[in-house]
Amino acid sequence: MSKHYLSKKEIKGLSSSLEEIGISYPDVDKMQVEEGKNGNLYYLGRTFAGIWTDRFIPTPDFLNIVKPEVKKIVVDSGAVPHIMNGANLFSKGILSMSPDIKKGDYIFIQDESGRFLATGISSVDSDPEIRKKGGEAAKTLRLSFT
Repeated sequence: MSKHYLSKKEIKGLSSSLEEIGISYPDVDKMQVEEGKNGNLYYLGRTFAGIWTDRFIPTPDFLNIVKPEVKKIVVDSGAVPHIMNGANLFSKGILSMSPDIKKGDYIFIQDESGRFLATGISSVDSDPEIRKKGGEAAKTLRLSFT
């Protein structure tokens, strides 16, 4: 596999996909793609930006560059190691969530300092009382071809 800069068609497709999940990034044309049999790997310089199998999943490194302002969930320090190891997010670990989150939305999980940890799919609508409800709040998306 070899990397190449995105074509105009690829730029349009990736830009559209990013907008759909709430990420605004004007420099998509600076990204490179490495095409594989099971999906594509995206890079911004030396930074691994994301993977596309059936949809684009941004990496935490890319999220920390683009800093999405929507659909964020802030977790407590006890949840961080679990999220970093690929565990799903449970409501007990949530400190706050953006009011624009609906069940099925892409969400961006960050720690108390503002560092993005993972991308997920929300299992619930936004709720300021989420900690009291218990249960799974989001499925984290894993960056793999399997």
